[in-house]
Amino acid sequence: MKVILLFMMLSVSAWAGAQTLTLTERQLNTELNQQLGKSFPVNLGPWLSAAIKMQDMQIMLGRQSPDKASVMGDAFIEFNQGQQQYHWHISGNFSARPRYDNEAGALFLDEFDLISYRLNQDESAPQARFILPILLQGLTGYLSKYPVYTLDEQVPLQRQIKESVVSLAISPGKISLHGIN
Repeated sequence: MKVILLFMMLSVSAWAGAQTLTLTERQLNTELNQQLGKSFPVNLGPWLSAAIKMQDMQIMLGRQSPDKASVMGDAFIEFNQGQQQYHWHISGNFSARPRYDNEAGALFLDEFDLISYRLNQDESAPQARFILPILLQGLTGYLSKYPVYTLDEQVPLQRQIKESVVSLAISPGKISLHGIN
């Protein structure tokens, strides 16, 4: 009987100290799109280089796979091959796994898989089809380095949970960060 009572007290105290922060797709998309518009370079050797600028990114949580996010958006690519220069507009769809980093107090996307992409013009399609898989791989590396959401220390719950996240759970349309005091 004493063991059961002790177990109940520990359960209640653990429950009382638990905190949950739930972020919606809208919150993630708002923060992500504030970071867009930056151009980042991809160097592929002395004769090949590119600059990629992303825009209109959208994250959908837990809809295609229960533990993943779908990431869709557009990229404008300026590709240089020696003296030749190409400009491409592509639309892409990726699958990624959300990850919380305690040190940064931020949510990142990792383990990107390319689901599909579409080149939105045909005039330089042969050159694009050759190099786009390499550039898209560079794009996923870029996306993995920057947070899609950073906890705000001015918001009390976010400040409290920032360094105590022990798990995250994804459900359709939202992600929950669970922490303990």
